[in-house]
Parts: sequence; structure tokens; C-alpha cells
Amino acid sequence: MKAVILFHNIGGYHAARIRAAQLICQKKGWQLAAIQETESAQEHPWGDLDKEITFPLHTLLASQESLSVNDRAPESTLAASRLPVCLQRIKPDMLIIPGWGYPISRAALQWAKEKNLPTVLLSESKWDDSPRSWWKEKLKSWLYTRHFKSALVGGKLHRDYLVQLGFPKKGIFLGYDIVDNDHFSCQAQQAKQFPQASRAAHPQIPKKPFFISVTRFIPRKNVLRMIEAFVRYRQMTASEASWDLVICGSGEEEPNIREKIAQHQLEDFIHLPGFKTYQDIPSWFGLANAFIHPALSEQWGLVVNEALASGLPALVSNRCGCFPELIQEGRNGFGFDPENIEALALLMLKVSQGEVDLTQMSQSAIEHIQQFSPNAFGHGFAQAVEYALTH
Repeated sequence: MKAVILFHNIGGYHAARIRAAQLICQKKGWQLAAIQETESAQEHPWGDLDKEITFPLHTLLASQESLSVNDRAPESTLAASRLPVCLQRIKPDMLIIPGWGYPISRAALQWAKEKNLPTVLLSESKWDDSPRSWWKEKLKSWLYTRHFKSALVGGKLHRDYLVQLGFPKKGIFLGYDIVDNDHFSCQAQQAKQFPQASRAAHPQIPKKPFFISVTRFIPRKNVLRMIEAFVRYRQMTASEASWDLVICGSGEEEPNIREKIAQHQLEDFIHLPGFKTYQDIPSWFGLANAFIHPALSEQWGLVVNEALASGLPALVSNRCGCFPELIQEGRNGFGFDPENIEALALLMLKVSQGEVDLTQMSQSAIEHIQQFSPNAFGHGFAQAVEYALTH
């Protein structure tokens, strides 16, 4: 049995998932190959991943092609138009397809229908991602989801949404949203053990204790409210005892974010070191003291996996899809309403002023995230594939 899994752009966590699935496939005598639309994506510049790619990989839009950013975007139809030729060359017996919202996914599903091949859905969608109307949901079910034989999803919220679309619950399996925990835990631990060497390699890392947030600078990530909460936090504590705030990332809201920081004269206390690669970010996590993810909307939030694997207590918006699975209230972190600035400020105060055992929370973070490892993806992948083959 030859299976093909599709993604827009293979990054660090995709590669970890595919490697885990490949091990399962080898044990069962299956073959697994991956197809990506493009080698380079503006949204996630991953850095050098050559060592991560240990599986057959086919690329529809090569990096050396002179293509526009729009041509390489998930919404583009260019890669989708090239997919049938690639699939005809591979001749798979099954397709594993991410969602149904983009041209590449719909093209893959159509090709599988024409060839009468079983398909597995990879889904992170949940009910509150965006405004829903009943007739559009019925249309999704009729056009797309009913044609998948099984599904692999992140957690309970994603499973519930598929069930609402009419997907059979017994055909939905968990384990989709994982990262390479070892990549983060090992490098973060090394940074903790050798802080001087880590700061020499990354001189922008503050020497004071600090909260860290790793995000894109776009409105739904809610960075401006997080800054307002940090302002409130500093008002509630002595300045010499307060932690700093590091916000790694870039995006369209950066001018507004810098203006907000300047407005409150916090340039010495809020640090914007820019985007950090997959290879570099574990060192930042390793020297941080706690993690914040304030998103107004998030299908899952893989950066929370990364922070927990790095041993960071996590303050996480309760609107993130990962929240029910990843955050154990008071053990490895806390949840908050992302629109409640006072609530986040109080949690910052609680974590930074000795009201919780940070060492114990760090240990709990590492222990709990082991349930969401590449092995979990491999197990869920095998269950979804076997269900699709037998139904």
C-alpha cells in the first residue's frame, strides 16, 4: 500500500510527523511519500531542514522557479494544477489531505474520487474559528467531508466540529497537532545549563527574568492587548521586581506594536528581536521564565506545544484549540480570556511573584506534552489509514 500525504510547505513539525508516520508504515509494509506545494513560504521561513527530511518528498513549485508570492500562496491554483501529473507519476493507493479549504486540497480530493481511492482528512477546524451559517456547513458536508473515509484531528473541539458536519465519530482519530518535542526540550535544556554560551550566541536575549511570546504580528494574535496587560502588570509590582517581555515575530502590525511600546515608554522592558528560526527559538525558550499566547482565535497553536516541551509554564488564551488538551490549570499553566487585560496582568503577577512553584510547573509541562509527541501522530495516522482501508 502506497500512501501520499500533502502539505502546503514542509516545516519542522511537518517533518517530525511524517518521520513518525513513516516508521509505522515501514512496520506494516506500507510506503509513504510527501508532496508539498512549495519549498519556500513567506509565512513560515523554517531555515535549513535538510536533516529533517528523511522521506520521499515531491515539490510542485521549486524554489528556483521565478514565481510571485501570490503564486506560492495557499490560495493559488498553480500548485493544484500541477498536482494530477505528480500523483499520476507516484500512483498512490491512498491520499492524506489537509482540510478542504484550499485549491490543493480540493484538487487532491477530486483526483482521489476519479481514481476511486480512499482518503484521510487532516483537520484543525473548529466551530468558533469564524462565523458559521447552517447552509454553508451543509454545503461543506455535501461537497467535501462526506467524501473522506476517516479523519485525523488535533483534539476534542476539532472532532466535535466534524461530527456537527455529519462525519462519523468512530472514523475520527486524535494526534494531528504535535511538534518534535525533543528538538525543543534538548536545546532548551542546553541553554539552561550553559546560559553564558547561549547568550553569546544570541546576544539579544535579556539577562533579567522575562516572559516570552512567539507569534505573528497580525490582529488576531492580540499582541496589543498583551502589551496593555504588561503595562498593567508593571503598575501592580515594583519595577525592580518585574520581569521583562520578549515578543519574537514580525508582521503587518509591527508599526502599531512599536508605537504602543513607545507610548508607554517601555522600550527598555519590552524586546522585539524579530523572527527567530526553528533552529534558534529553543534557546530563547530555554532562558525564558514563562510563556504567553494571547490569540483571539487559533485553530490549535503549535507554539504552545513548543513552549511546554521547552519546560515553560504557559499562560494561554482559552480560545486556542489546544487549550482543552494542553493546559492543566495550575499545574503547567493557566488559561485566560484574551480580551480581559486585567486577567492576564494578574496571571503575570501570580507567576512572577512567587505565588506558584515554577520548577514544579516546568516539570509538569514537560511531562504532559509527552502525550503529544510524534509517536502520538504516528499512532493516530495508522488508525486513520487502517479505518479508511477497511471502510
